[in-house]
Amino acid sequence: MAAAQNIRERLEAFWAGERPGLIPFTIYQNEWRHTKDDPAWKSLLERGMGVTWHVSTVRQVADSDIVFSQDRRREDDRLLERRSIRTPVGEIEERYVDGWRREFYLKSAADYAVMRYVVEHTDLEPDYATYLERESHIGPQAVALVMLGRTPLQTILVDWVGVEQFGLHLVDLRDEMMALYHALLLHFRKRTEIAAEGPGRFVSVLENFTSDTLGPRRYRELLLPAYEACFPILSEAGKVVGTHYDGQLAACAGLIAQAPIDAIESFTPPPEGDMTLSEARSLWPGKLLWSNINVACYNLPPDELKDLVWSRIAEGAPDGRRLAFEVSEQYPENWRTSLHTVLDALEEARR
Repeated sequence: MAAAQNIRERLEAFWAGERPGLIPFTIYQNEWRHTKDDPAWKSLLERGMGVTWHVSTVRQVADSDIVFSQDRRREDDRLLERRSIRTPVGEIEERYVDGWRREFYLKSAADYAVMRYVVEHTDLEPDYATYLERESHIGPQAVALVMLGRTPLQTILVDWVGVEQFGLHLVDLRDEMMALYHALLLHFRKRTEIAAEGPGRFVSVLENFTSDTLGPRRYRELLLPAYEACFPILSEAGKVVGTHYDGQLAACAGLIAQAPIDAIESFTPPPEGDMTLSEARSLWPGKLLWSNINVACYNLPPDELKDLVWSRIAEGAPDGRRLAFEVSEQYPENWRTSLHTVLDALEEARR
């Protein structure tokens, strides 16, 4: 029975809260792409492991007076990159070294004004054709997910300010931050409405949330209202909404239970996270858990890795429902063997 289901069918059952032939096991395209040409992937995909592609259904169109530029150069064996946005009200920039961001766009009140201008002078349009084209080309061993983007606060924190300065800005530049937040919220709602009318079943909100950078007070004040304003639009359209919560969640677990989130995606047990699958299932009985297997666990001897997979199934899906596994962060160097061991465990768990 299990062999009759491809990864799309297994995920459809998982998203519906039903029991799939086998618990799904997937890897982000962004991770898989690094070794996708290795012939070792052939047998993994044939055994039912799937690749998830995040594809936007929205196109951004900025006014002509907003100019985006990018400059790259090599210096002392390092790749230096500068990205800038020039507008009638000023210019902002961010900098990278060897692909790692070293300077964020928002550093002052003036920078917030520039970014708000960018948001308010950028239109959003449906781009369903890109999604449908990607979906038609990725094949039966892959699944396209609708990439919605981060909600306003997480966009500011993760993409434009950074953890180091976020707390200071929340106090010293609160008015500027809130003005940008509300401009972004209007954008996010429109993005949600476009996604609701378009193709795709699973909507991925790549929040990269961890409660140790925000906490329950700010979650209640600034994340939960965005979810409550927008996610029901997707639910009413028959979509499944998943938030990428890959960090520590215990401090906000009660609020997460209240949030209209269907799936906690990239859920990561200890030691990186601070909640077990058993705790998550107890607190969020109706939510889907699309969970990482901690990267260090892949180095366990095969029998121990199987035992770990089985114990997590027992914790998160005693009835075989509402649980999937994925590689959404770094994957192990021994992936050619360890991913097969996980697939062995999933097959044996179903017998």
